[in-house]
Amino acid sequence: MRLTKEIIERAQPPELGHKERFLRDDEVRGLGLRITDHGAKSWIFEARIKGRSRRITLARWPDLPLNEARQRALAFRTAIARGEDPAADAQAQRDELTFGELIAQYLERHAAPHKRSAEQDCQTLARYVPATWHARKLSALSRADLARLHAAIGGEHGHYAANRTLALLRAMFNLARTWQLFAGDNPAEGIQFYAEHKRERYLSDEEVQRVNAELMAESDWRWRAYFPLALMLGTRKSELLAMRWQDIDLDQRTWRIPETKAGNSHLLPLPTPAVAILEALPSKAQSLWVFPGAGASGHIHDPGKAWDRIRTRAGVADVRIHDLRHTLASKLVAQGYNLPLVGRALNHAQVATTARYAHLSLEPLREALEGTAALMTRSKQNQDDSTC
Repeated sequence: MRLTKEIIERAQPPELGHKERFLRDDEVRGLGLRITDHGAKSWIFEARIKGRSRRITLARWPDLPLNEARQRALAFRTAIARGEDPAADAQAQRDELTFGELIAQYLERHAAPHKRSAEQDCQTLARYVPATWHARKLSALSRADLARLHAAIGGEHGHYAANRTLALLRAMFNLARTWQLFAGDNPAEGIQFYAEHKRERYLSDEEVQRVNAELMAESDWRWRAYFPLALMLGTRKSELLAMRWQDIDLDQRTWRIPETKAGNSHLLPLPTPAVAILEALPSKAQSLWVFPGAGASGHIHDPGKAWDRIRTRAGVADVRIHDLRHTLASKLVAQGYNLPLVGRALNHAQVATTARYAHLSLEPLREALEGTAALMTRSKQNQDDSTC
């Protein structure tokens, strides 16, 4: 019969004992309406494709109106005439990963075995990517979706966070293509990164005092110890979070960081105040971790919330946790220590990384030039006096 809206609306479920019945359209060959024993109605397309009889479910009725169902069926017939297999394409679309499934595969197959920042990647995805994306098929995420997300993160959290999130998503989609889990174009490609400028934010002596005062009011002993150690030692956030007692020698006052960002171990001397903090921690001789936590890693993670509380109370809301590392570098350079020594303290792999602090050494240089100029001035004055 030629299907009409009225026929479809009046169509009844199959007779008792049958699970489904079909009404086939005479206007577009291959298009049909399937009615289940529960009364649900959906469009199907049937055709012989590459020698096999195939049936493809198009969509539910009335979600897909009759005229659109006919257009879709005609498009399938055209594709078959070109030698394509719309049934295989439809199956591939059904089998396509959701974004949530890609996250799981990325963390398991790539981040966990190959990246020290796997936990940070997990936190980035949880913090910045909408949870509503998890149920969406990869092909349903467009370049416009990712561009809007990039702009939203940049406006609310800053350009650095936006760029790192976009770079992570771009890498994930590239891996999905490499693993042959996704055949579409990478929607993160072609989106321009924000221009980034290296921050030069350091805590002044007065700001350090305010932060220390607010740390005394922090209820969790782990954060009361974590942030002063971060400031005194200048380590990266993840290194200090995963600090283990077995790597610390309190007698020798050293801490061997097993693996750093550069991929090597790093032996760091511990100043006396840092040793005093560690000696007083409740976790000593009680836990593998210096800062034990309840999560799967066994240690604390994501110090951002605690730092937000502390920096807000201290009136330094623009200071990031990583700026504590910059602060130590600035204090070392300002005291006249040379850049190779500062680079060794911070475990920089490249001298150029430490060179960004070179301008901070102006005061020791100024003192040296002033002293030399004074000597030369006195020498000239002595010569002038002798000629008189």
